[in-house]
Amino acid sequence: MDFNATAEQRMDLEAARTAPPKGFPALPEIPAARYTSEAFHKLELEHVLRKTWMCIGRDNDVGAAPGSYITFRKLGAPILIVRGRDGVLRAFYNTCRHRGAPVVRDECGQTSMLRCQYHSWSYGLDGKLISVPDAHDFACLDKDKRGLLPIRCDTWAGLLFINEDMHGPSLIEHLGVIPNDLACVGMEKLRTVEKQSYILECNWKAAMDAFVETYHLNTIHPEVRNMLDAPANAIELLPNGHSRQAMRKALQPGGNWNTMDGAPDIPEMPELYRRNTITYTIFPNIVSPMEAIGVPMLLFFPIGHNRCEMQAMFMGPDWGDAARPQFWGDFLKPYTKVLLQDQENLAPIQESMNCGALSGVMVNYQERRIYWHHEEIDRRIGWTNIPQGLAVARVLDDFVEEPFESIAQRVA
Repeated sequence: MDFNATAEQRMDLEAARTAPPKGFPALPEIPAARYTSEAFHKLELEHVLRKTWMCIGRDNDVGAAPGSYITFRKLGAPILIVRGRDGVLRAFYNTCRHRGAPVVRDECGQTSMLRCQYHSWSYGLDGKLISVPDAHDFACLDKDKRGLLPIRCDTWAGLLFINEDMHGPSLIEHLGVIPNDLACVGMEKLRTVEKQSYILECNWKAAMDAFVETYHLNTIHPEVRNMLDAPANAIELLPNGHSRQAMRKALQPGGNWNTMDGAPDIPEMPELYRRNTITYTIFPNIVSPMEAIGVPMLLFFPIGHNRCEMQAMFMGPDWGDAARPQFWGDFLKPYTKVLLQDQENLAPIQESMNCGALSGVMVNYQERRIYWHHEEIDRRIGWTNIPQGLAVARVLDDFVEEPFESIAQRVA
């Protein structure tokens, strides 16, 4: 594997190959119990999902006015994200430091103060404890030490991230090469076109697996397979569990999203992203292809060990005060159909794993992004913490792209 080749050269090499590259290992089966074990799911929650930077939406999901807030409960903890009087977004456990009642009850809103509705302990938008009724009855009360418990909160490219681990790497350190890659896209300037939510009857990893490989493209996506040159498909594994894939488009007139009538355009998008679909997996829960018309983004959240939620966001160039362009309706109908096609097999796959009919998941060279995602999960959990028979073997460390330059720079 030539890490010095450009993305275009790698796609040419992939299109021409008749076997995996020399020296690439056979990928061991992924134990199916990783998708069905409640104990393994608890390890993921404890060591991965609640201790890494989880994208939960866009930063403008929280209103611009001071005191605007949203709540988030998808990982088991009650979390509040609120905009301070200084405009900064902060996250806290939505838990009064008296006896644990919430300081806001609605999913979103705006307030001038965070007040527990049980006993009226009141907190500022910065989480500091301001007021306690009958404070004289608390002999040991130190308001400076009883503020709301903070959670790390940060933004990048208009996306909102939280992390319950107060001591790990920063968001930018976690993202690695990705901010440099995607600076040319300008996602923070894009407008949310639509949000969709799907409840899937499968483990969250099984759902992600379906969207991080294109081996299935010619089988279940007849509308899309003529839009892409599937063999010209270059994959790069990145540090911290991230990955990216470049797939060449078939750019016949009208045959791709960005050649359709009325298609919007991100003017800063480089030619690499116009000629090809560049898809990023950002560990642990984002899958997103970059398109000149805009950016579809999928977010995955577990609901127990055998059920999950997939949120689909669509972001495009701002159209001002006018009605949403007709193009988006024309685009979302077939794109939603593609998403539904990807979901059709997920519940039956989970059923097969639950009953033992599928004891292990076999993945090939084209599907190595799946295996890389699992390897990173085990790194975060720690191999000594994983029950016997549930770990994946470490085989891909030598096939990681070093963060020395961005994919966009290589074709500049």
